Amino acid sequence: MTRRKIFWTAYAVGFAVAGVIAVFAFYMLNQTVPQRVNWQALQLTSLQGEPISIDKYKGRVVVLNVWATWCKPCIEEMPAMDRLQQLHPDKIAVVTISDEELEKILKFRSRQPYSFTYLKANTPLANQQLTVYPTTYVLNPSGEVKEIYLGGQAWDSERMQKRLLKYF
Repeated sequence: MTRRKIFWTAYAVGFAVAGVIAVFAFYMLNQTVPQRVNWQALQLTSLQGEPISIDKYKGRVVVLNVWATWCKPCIEEMPAMDRLQQLHPDKIAVVTISDEELEKILKFRSRQPYSFTYLKANTPLANQQLTVYPTTYVLNPSGEVKEIYLGGQAWDSERMQKRLLKYF
């Protein structure tokens, strides 16, 4: 076998192994994100301390984003989430949930005055196995989870808007 054939064979095998590892990693990541979440158990409140239920947003498509102030991909997707909220205020409710200290969330919000809703989870998100940030649940107007997204998304793209509005 020539050196060239050995090189290309090794290259192909390496590429195949990397592909298998990537598929396995994606599969495992999806297994770590719960398909159903007991939102009530998180004891959600507004930033003013008022109890809030996810049911408050029934009648609209809810983009429910689990995030943290230290999460760079979370922060990077927020401008697109804000534009989505502004484009469809009567059809889509963008709601973010963090379990960080209220002071941290308020300080973040004061620097980033987005129009979407910030909620605080008063019990740890990890209690509901919410440990991958950002994770976003898309709920239809009846409150059923229709899609789950891991990582930052282009929420204001035309493709994503069509995808979300099909549930309205």
